[in-house]
Amino acid sequence: MKKTTSILITAAVSFAVSGIISAAGFENDVKAVSEKLMVNAGGEQIEIADPIPVPSEELITSGPKWWSVTFFGSAHRHAAKSALKAMNKALFPDIAAAKDILIDQSNDEGGHRSGELNGGPVKEIWFGNTPFSRGGVLGNYTQFKFNEAYSRLGTICHLTQDQAVPVHAANIKHGISDSFEGYYGNDVNITTRRSDVDREPWEYYQVLQDETRSKLPGWTDPKTGLPYWVAAPDAPRFGEDITNGPWGHYGGRKNRDVWAVPPPQNNNDSGNNNNIWITEHAEIRQDQLNISGEVTISVLESASKRLPPLVQNLSVSTTTLRFSDGVKAGYSVKFNVYENRAPGILYTMYVYRDGQLLGEAFQGAASLFPPKKDEGMMFSGALTAAWAGVVNFEPLPPGTYTLDLRVTDEDDNVTPDMVNDDAIPENDTKKTIVIE
Repeated sequence: MKKTTSILITAAVSFAVSGIISAAGFENDVKAVSEKLMVNAGGEQIEIADPIPVPSEELITSGPKWWSVTFFGSAHRHAAKSALKAMNKALFPDIAAAKDILIDQSNDEGGHRSGELNGGPVKEIWFGNTPFSRGGVLGNYTQFKFNEAYSRLGTICHLTQDQAVPVHAANIKHGISDSFEGYYGNDVNITTRRSDVDREPWEYYQVLQDETRSKLPGWTDPKTGLPYWVAAPDAPRFGEDITNGPWGHYGGRKNRDVWAVPPPQNNNDSGNNNNIWITEHAEIRQDQLNISGEVTISVLESASKRLPPLVQNLSVSTTTLRFSDGVKAGYSVKFNVYENRAPGILYTMYVYRDGQLLGEAFQGAASLFPPKKDEGMMFSGALTAAWAGVVNFEPLPPGTYTLDLRVTDEDDNVTPDMVNDDAIPENDTKKTIVIE
């Protein structure tokens, strides 16, 4: 039997040899794939359609919002604004496009399970697999609810920034009268980038909490020697969320907050706040505020680099393919792609039968269109590929098969399998076909 190649991908693509980011091996992969691509038999090309618009979604507004009137009330906004200003917009265009959402939601207290808790489930909010997380980052993102996804990322920023605050890192029960938090910070100075290794977006929460917590014994009143903030003696160990453990306390006698000195605090008057004069250790507040901004950069960059490319509206239909030795039946595979950070993508169609992988139907590469100004934050494109129904150069025998299309971006993220387990078919990567 004459062997027929299965590499019949004919999408008219431009290869992202010089994309915004150069992931290890990506450019070589693109070159290798491009060398294997063939035009449709007969010399025809299938053009990429105009980019499909990003679905418009309303910003998530489920439930009431508790807007801070404390240290990180407006300070949350200032930390987020300073972080966004310090980031490279060309490397993280999605973060730049979502700026207003991120600033707004970094000030939202809704990530705390209750109003008196000092922390929140950042990992849960990232994955979005619980009712409390309201779809989270990934859950919303993979369903093309991009505004909601970046809104929840703002919530993760908020909870992480909180861990720069001593009363949070010591797990001290407090309210708006807290003297440290009763300051409207508006001066975040990001002078350096953190040297931590690249981490998952939710991991910076615990890193910052441990860092702040380790400083507690050294933050003492110069007149009395009393510590300002004290963690409980039976608090969870470092590396575990202290906010899930017993309460800490202020360092003064009878749990008195000795951080501040007169005049009395006035947390309800943002126009005439008296908290500017607080202590001989005012640099603690400034240092922690700066750190909150630095860590926000880490969270946002990590999230942007880890959001995966998405497949939308995958369809497979029969078509006629022209070869040098005649016309034969084949398949037209159409799909849309979304990617948050850079235009270059690779795609591979896998073929399964009875749950067993048979091989690759085809591979391809494309450079997506950038988002139009004020029309979304995703690179996108509509692609079409032709397939002759062969795997490993052999035509598939009659039977039922599952095609599974996965896209890889320049950060080596691959479309996750979770898209096939949700309630919407629009983002599925799998299609069943019957070859007769």
